[in-house]
Amino acid sequence: MAINRSPYDDEIDFIEIIQTLWNGKWIILATTLISLLGIFSYFSFQKTIFNATTEIKPINSVNFSVYQFSNNLDFFKVTQDTLLSNYIEQLEIRNIFEEATVKYELLDREKFEDEQTFNEAVEKFAYSIKILPPGNVDGKTNGARRINWVIETEHYNKNKLKQFLSYVDSMANQNVRNNLQKSFKNSLVASKQKREFAIEDNITNIENAISDYDRMTSDKLFFLREQAAIARTLGVAKNTIEAQSFGTQNGIIASLETKTPFYLRGYEAIEKEIELIESRPNKLAFVDNLLKLEQAQRKLIQDGILLERAENLFKQTPIIKGDDFFAASMKIGSTKFSKKNRGKMIVVVTILGAIIAAFYVLVSNAMHRRKDNSVKV
Repeated sequence: MAINRSPYDDEIDFIEIIQTLWNGKWIILATTLISLLGIFSYFSFQKTIFNATTEIKPINSVNFSVYQFSNNLDFFKVTQDTLLSNYIEQLEIRNIFEEATVKYELLDREKFEDEQTFNEAVEKFAYSIKILPPGNVDGKTNGARRINWVIETEHYNKNKLKQFLSYVDSMANQNVRNNLQKSFKNSLVASKQKREFAIEDNITNIENAISDYDRMTSDKLFFLREQAAIARTLGVAKNTIEAQSFGTQNGIIASLETKTPFYLRGYEAIEKEIELIESRPNKLAFVDNLLKLEQAQRKLIQDGILLERAENLFKQTPIIKGDDFFAASMKIGSTKFSKKNRGKMIVVVTILGAIIAAFYVLVSNAMHRRKDNSVKV
């Protein structure tokens, strides 16, 4: 027997869907309430997770003043920004977070299958910690206004979190201190080595200048003796070099000197010049550029005194002396704790429960209709 179907059988009847959902409202409501009870029951067996927000304070001007004497030499300058950036750099490496997580047992090792799984969880926890820079101070963007850097983490145990942060703060400052000590030492060694090389090079330049003077003087004396001998042979005792004037109808237009032999100056003058050169009591006064080279050498020697002073003054800073060094500090006592927001999870579970219930009502209704139609046929 053929069945006549309405041409609209395949179309969606929204009114019918709404009617079906309304008829099953108690099922939907009950399922939603069960979902809510389930999520609240789950939360009741879970430990309360706290969000901890801790501010990082840079060193203030009073504490920083101990670096002024060392900085005045302008050799190895330590600034407030340098200290803070080095401190933040230590946090961003995350190794300290991992050490502190293990040390203060923020994760329960027994809950993990093996050591590798535990270590992966520790690393994941370390990288979940937020290190937020100052921002939104102009109020033009969304989010909290931060004047200083802050660190945000979460855990169920407030005391462990404080111990964790205290350890991280201490180790970050210690690492910054060690790095600054190494940096200063490397800079000092490099500067001393550079200075020693420069002194050696300058000594070589001075020796070369004197050697060049000796060679040029020797060549000049050889030339002068030769010219004096020629002058004696020719009987030229006095200077006979004269300027020649040339005239025209317009008068004298130029006074020219032709290139004349040096011996025409006369052997008396030439031999006197030889005598003066050979009897110079201080030949260094005639060495070209020797004064500049000696000035450079003097400066290099004085730079050695500067390096010694820089080293002595740096030893007086907290980086070397005492146990009161800090590049920055976490204000752990002012840490703000807030319960982790569970509202989103509650909303999601509630909506999901309602959707599942509605789907069940629609499918159940469709199956009943199909069964009824089969019976009628």
